[in-house]
Amino acid sequence: MTIKKNSSKKYPDWLVHDYKLPKLDWLLLAQALIFLLIPNVFLLIGAYFVGVSRPLINIDYFVACVLFALPYRFFRVLAMLVLLCTISLDVVMMTMQLFPFLDIFAAISLAPFLVNAPLRYIVLVGIVATYLTVMPFIMRRLAKPFMIKTGWLYVLFVSLVGFFAYSHFNEIKYVDRHGERFAQSDYFVIHSQYKRYRWVVDSEFIKHFGKVPTMIPIDIDNASGYFGNSDKKLLIVAESWGVARHDSTQKDILAGIYNQTDRLEFIKDGYFDFAGATVEGELRELCLLDVEGGYAFNKVANKEFDNCLPNQLKRMGYHTIGMHGGFSQIYERDFLYPKMGFAETVFAEHHGDKKRCEAFNGICDNELFDIVAESFATHDKNFFYWLTLTSHSHYPRGDIINHRLDCNKHNLPKGDICNNFMLHAQFFDGLGELIKRPEMAGVEVIVVGDHMPPLMMREPIHPHIHWQRVSWLHFKVKA
Repeated sequence: MTIKKNSSKKYPDWLVHDYKLPKLDWLLLAQALIFLLIPNVFLLIGAYFVGVSRPLINIDYFVACVLFALPYRFFRVLAMLVLLCTISLDVVMMTMQLFPFLDIFAAISLAPFLVNAPLRYIVLVGIVATYLTVMPFIMRRLAKPFMIKTGWLYVLFVSLVGFFAYSHFNEIKYVDRHGERFAQSDYFVIHSQYKRYRWVVDSEFIKHFGKVPTMIPIDIDNASGYFGNSDKKLLIVAESWGVARHDSTQKDILAGIYNQTDRLEFIKDGYFDFAGATVEGELRELCLLDVEGGYAFNKVANKEFDNCLPNQLKRMGYHTIGMHGGFSQIYERDFLYPKMGFAETVFAEHHGDKKRCEAFNGICDNELFDIVAESFATHDKNFFYWLTLTSHSHYPRGDIINHRLDCNKHNLPKGDICNNFMLHAQFFDGLGELIKRPEMAGVEVIVVGDHMPPLMMREPIHPHIHWQRVSWLHFKVKA
């Protein structure tokens, strides 16, 4: 009798094979964790020193890290592009805390003028550009241990754990600071900067790219509306003039004017809320307009500016002159000012012999008082508009030649706040000297801030300055 043996081929080999789970490589797991966290380190350190908030872990970098770890060239190239975009958005979120009015593509339009920007801006842009150039290659090199066998799975595993943590614990903060102001309280342990950006702008800014700017009528507080029927009007928009928290500090800044009340018919001061770029502060005061979609004013029809104050006054027989110590191409003021109604303009390129200060290599404000006096001496019916410049961020001490304001007396920390206040005290002292001149008799003067000063400080700023408020001063020199 023949006995048949069961065939060993009854089941496929892959079903009868003795599989074993690979041994967990704890070292590689730790390396994967470090690899995922490394892109956060540089900007976290930068945020600390500049004095802005940022999540400890920006989960957006995990996408690029996973792509770097995949053993295919296509994914590594894609990873570099994703990393560049992620870093750029991370930097934007930090920058928006210093310049909460920043329009991304409007900022790009100002890039040609970077060479004339304050040294601090040039250095920061250089550091970021270097980081953007170097970091993709560093990450590509660090990803090599994960490109062999199943190494990339460790990166994927840690990333998934990270996304799980983000989805459940994204509201936990490592610094308990309240107030949702342009991401200034974004001290999250783990979060997405992309999500935070979408929260801040509440729209996709790319839809504005390339469009003709839209001029929008606004009904908000401004200072120029206080003008009376004077034949001689001087409107000054003071760069980065916010509101000191303490009245004693504010009065000390304005002492150069208040000490001359015997020369004045009246004097008033106050403040109102405003957030916007410098040019938006100008449009607020001169036109009661706002702008969306960039600052390409050469594309905007002249009729959009028909109701601007200079145009109105020009129709009433006033000579209108607009002056700024910077170069006319910045914010396309060479197009904007004539459209608003200025028959005469004065910019940095018109006075190459005058002393320059650090802000955009523009003319120092104290060099321009003579031009103001000369204009009022020449024209009986005159509207003079002046956008100041020397008090522009970063408020360099080298431009401070008047040290009357004592920061220690007002318990102001050294750095941006102290320097900003000193520069404004310096300007108002100079304005006080100007109004002593006989040419200024009968001139009605309004000075108003464009926006609160952008401040790069580790110390809290709120004990010393009001958030998103601008000051105004209104007086008239006796005839």
